[in-house]
Amino acid sequence: MKVNEKLAPYLPGILLFVVLLIVGLVTYRDYGMAWDEPAQRGPGLLSFNYIYHGSKELFLTPSDNHGAGYELLLIFIEKGLRQKDPKVIYETRHIVTNVFFLISCLFAYVLVLRLFKDKWLATLAFLMLALNPRLYGHSFFNSKDMPFLCMVIVMLTLCQAAFAQQKKWLFLLLGVAAGYATSIRIMGVMYFLIIIGFLVIDLLADMKKKEKPARQLIHLGLFMLGFCTLLYASWPYIWKSPIKKFGESFTKMASFDWHVSVLFQGKAIKSTEIPWNYFPVWFTISNPLLWLVAGFAGAGLIAYAFIKKPLAWFQNTQERNYALYLAGFLAPIFAVILLHSVIYDDWRHLYFVYPPFVFMAIYAIHRFWKGKMKTGLLVACVLQLAGLLFFIVRNHPFPQVYFNPLVSHDEEYLRRNYDFEYWACSYKQGLDYIIANDTSQHIKICCEHKTPLDNNILMLPAKERNRFVWTTNAPESDYFITNFRLHPTDYPDDANPSPNIEYEIRAENSTLMRLYTPRGKRGAIIR
Repeated sequence: MKVNEKLAPYLPGILLFVVLLIVGLVTYRDYGMAWDEPAQRGPGLLSFNYIYHGSKELFLTPSDNHGAGYELLLIFIEKGLRQKDPKVIYETRHIVTNVFFLISCLFAYVLVLRLFKDKWLATLAFLMLALNPRLYGHSFFNSKDMPFLCMVIVMLTLCQAAFAQQKKWLFLLLGVAAGYATSIRIMGVMYFLIIIGFLVIDLLADMKKKEKPARQLIHLGLFMLGFCTLLYASWPYIWKSPIKKFGESFTKMASFDWHVSVLFQGKAIKSTEIPWNYFPVWFTISNPLLWLVAGFAGAGLIAYAFIKKPLAWFQNTQERNYALYLAGFLAPIFAVILLHSVIYDDWRHLYFVYPPFVFMAIYAIHRFWKGKMKTGLLVACVLQLAGLLFFIVRNHPFPQVYFNPLVSHDEEYLRRNYDFEYWACSYKQGLDYIIANDTSQHIKICCEHKTPLDNNILMLPAKERNRFVWTTNAPESDYFITNFRLHPTDYPDDANPSPNIEYEIRAENSTLMRLYTPRGKRGAIIR
C-alpha cells in the first residue's frame, strides 16, 4: 500500500487541524487573561525553581494540590523562549494550550476512525469537540481543566490501539500518557486503575485458556513502568516521598476546601453546599442540544447491551472500549455527587467527562447511520455544527458563555441566574476600549474584584499599563468595570451610585462586561 493510500483516511482530520490552527494563530491575542491564570502558572514556576535552583518554596507555599505536569511544560517553553513581558508570556500560554487541544481533537479523529472505519463519523467527532463553544473558549485560557481533558482523549485513543494491536510499545506509551494525565489532574488515577483491571482480566483469560501469561505480564509491567516514570518525572512535588506526597494530594483533592458563593438558578449558594443537581443542570444547559440527545442515547444503548451480556464487555473486544466510555462519563459524576465534592464555575472541573460522552454519541449515531435515517442525521448534524460555528464567530472572543435552548435566553436571564463570564477575560476588551478613547495620562478605575483587573492590565501594551490607577472610591473614579460575578443585578448600588453606561459587551441577550463612568464622560456604546 502506498504512503498516500495509508494517509488518505486521515486527511479530513489533518485538514481540520490545520484550519483551526490557523484560526488560533490569527485570533489568540484577542483573549483576555482569566482570573486564575497567574495562580495556575504558580506551581509550574515553583517546580522549575526547585529543579534548577534548589528552591524549597514548592513545599512551603499553600497549594490546591494539582500536579504541575502541564504547567511545567508551559514554564519550559517560557524559559526556553526567554520571555519576560507578561503579555507575551500569557499570550504564548494561550496559543500553546489551544494547539494542545487541537492535537487531542486529532487523536479523537483517529480513535473514531479506528473504531468505526468511517472518516465522516471521525470528522464529526473532531468537530463535536473542537466546536463546542464553551470548550473552545477555555482551550485558550484554561490550563487547569482543558489539558486533562486533552490527555483523557489521548489515553482513550492509545488504550484502543494497545489492546487491539497487543504491541509492547503501545502499552508503554499508554502508561506514559496515563502518568502524564495524572500529573495534571489526580483523577487520572481512575483510568490507571481501569486499565490495570483490563490487563488483569486478560491475564486471567490467558491462564484459563492455558496460554502462557508472559505476554500479559509484560504488558502489565510496561504499562506500570510508563505510568510511574512519567508521573514521577513530571510532578516534582512528589520527588522526595512519592507515595506519601501522592496520598496527601489525593486526600486533599477529594475534600477540596473552597469557600465562595456560586450563582445557580438565580440563587447564591456556598460552594460547599451545592445541590446534587448542580452538574447535571449545568451539563444539560451548556452543551449543544443534538450532542446531548446522541450522547444519552449512546449511554442507554451501551448500558442495555452491557446488562444483556456483561461478561462479553470485559473481554478484549471492541465493546470494551464502549464500556470504558460509559464508566469514564458516569463514575466521576457519581463520585462528585455521592462525596459532595466541591465544584464551581459551571462544570469545568468535570470537563474531562465530555470526550467519553462524545464517543458514546458517535456510537449512537453509528447505529442509526445506515438506511433512511442517515440523511436526516446528516442534515441535523450539519445544522447543529453551523449554528455552533456561527455562535463562536459572532461572540468572539467569548464563546465560553454558550447556553443551549433548554434554558431561557430572555433579557439578562443568564447573567442573573448563572455564573456567566465568571473568569473576567472580558476586562481586556473594556481596558482596550478605554485606551482607545481616553487620552488621560492617569485613569482612575474601580472594580469589585481587583485580581482580574490586574491580570488584564498586564495584557495591555507595556506603555499603557501605568496609566491605570486602581481606586476603591467608585464615585470618584473615571471608570467602574464589572463582569457581574457575585453581583448579577444592575448597578447602581452603594458601591457605584448614579453610574452611566459607557461600554458593554453582550451575548445570549445578557451583559457579560460593562464599563460605567460614574462621573459621566460619553454615551453608551454596546457591542
